[in-house]
Parts: sequence; C-alpha cells; structure tokens
Amino acid sequence: MDTVQLDTFFSVIEHKSFSKAAEALNVSQPTASARIKNLEYELGCKLFEKDGKNLALSKEGKVFLDYAKTIIANMKHSIEATRHAKFHHVKVGFSPGFSYSFLTELITSILSIKDLEVSIFEGIDSLRLNEQITSGELDIVFTRNAYTQQPDIVSEFLFEDQLILICGKDHRLANKEVIVPEDLEGETLICYQRHTPIWAEIEKQLIGVPQIKRIEVGNNEMVKSIVGSGIGVGITSSLGVNEFDQMKVVMKRIKKVENVPNNIYVQYRKNSRIEQPIKQIIYSVINHEIQQ
Repeated sequence: MDTVQLDTFFSVIEHKSFSKAAEALNVSQPTASARIKNLEYELGCKLFEKDGKNLALSKEGKVFLDYAKTIIANMKHSIEATRHAKFHHVKVGFSPGFSYSFLTELITSILSIKDLEVSIFEGIDSLRLNEQITSGELDIVFTRNAYTQQPDIVSEFLFEDQLILICGKDHRLANKEVIVPEDLEGETLICYQRHTPIWAEIEKQLIGVPQIKRIEVGNNEMVKSIVGSGIGVGITSSLGVNEFDQMKVVMKRIKKVENVPNNIYVQYRKNSRIEQPIKQIIYSVINHEIQQ
C-alpha cells in the first residue's frame, strides 16, 4: 500500500469513475484500475461496486475510507515533523524598553535565515534574563548593564543605548534644546520598570527636584502613547523610540540622566549547532543600530 494507491482511491470516490479519476490524475484508465485492484488484493476485499453507471464504495470500502484518511494524515504529519526536525530552534530574550518596530525589523531579518525557528520573549528585567540564559531556558539574551561570567556562556558588549527624555510636541519642554533635571519640577513623569537597577540610577539624578509626580505603566509603548497624547514626560532609551513615535513625541537630551550607563550586552550559550544562526541574529541587531 502506498500514497499513489490511496490518492487513486480518493480520486475514484470523488469522480465515481475509473476513467474520470484517471483523467484527473493524468494517468491512463488501465493504470488507475490496476492501482485499485492491487490495493483490493492487499486488503482482500472489493472497495467499489456498481451503482448504475457510477462507482460507489462497497461496505468494506466505507470501512477502509476512515483508515485511509488517517493513513494520509499521519504520513503528511510525519513528513512535516521530519522536515522541521532539521530546523534550529533558538529562544531569544530581550530586556524591556526596545521598541516594537525594532523587534519587527529583527524578526524580518530572522526570517531570511534558512532553517531557523525562533521564539522571542520580553524579559521581566536583565537580572532575570541572566538567570534564564544560565539555566538554559533561553539561548540568547540582550540585557542592559548586566551579564554573566559563566564558562559556557559568551557575553559581549554591543553598544550604549543612551537614556533620553520624551515629551509631546506641544509640551513646554519641546522647544528647549537641552533639558536639566530641574526642568522637571512639578512635572508628571510617566515611567515603567521602576524596580530595576537602571531606574534606581535615574532616580538618584532626580534627587532634590521638587513636586515630580510619578505614574508607572506596564511597558514602554504605553509610556510613549501617554506622553504623545500630551500628558507628562517620559524617560526611556533611544532604541525605545522609532521614527513613527517621533511623529507624536520629541526626543531630548537630559543632563545627568543621559550619563546613566545603559549598555547593551548580548549573551548566548556555547552550542556549535546554533552558533551560526545566533551570530546572524546579532548582526541584525548591530546593523539596525548602525542605521539609526
């Protein structure tokens, strides 16, 4: 029994005729008939019977039909599973703060890498990502100001992602060339991830500035959306803002805060099987930064 016989079996059911089934399969009628006869010989029964001028499934044929469908489904599944077995599956983790368009461009680059399947996760923070790369939950992570020195993990500095202030285009600070922390007096600061070490450093630079009202939201996209609507200001990373965001928000240098280290590190597990695709992912990130 093979797929050719089963395909012919289904074609005869559909067209109710050996000749029409043969035409649909682009073979001769004797060939189609021979395939069915060989299949019937293997099964030890007749699969079709005359129904006027047409062919119809016999009682045994109706029983075999369900099995034939299962056989074809299993064969297709086995082919697909075997094909995907050769794919490299890489699990990538990012620290919060990268813009969605940045991740979209990265995914587009990843799609060009042959035989690669990727799962992308936004981590809770860089310290948690370090734990996940160490435990083997992730294959490659992009962290901020944090890296591990485990012998089975490669850790490399990529670039600095400078912290900036963003505000709406009609905000009072929009036309000021350089912002200083004192300019934030009485402001509403929209922020996220305030439990992280980098925010602890930001807060140190804001000590002494009176009447700053802080509102914490769930992610960087919410910060940009709220600030873009004209409410308050935000402090984020330059890679967290893209050209579409700049239609609604203005990016500003902010003294002292801009000096808070926000270095991006890439870390990946030493594994020769996935090393090449991982390096291609890293190159995609570097190229994006160069083009910014």
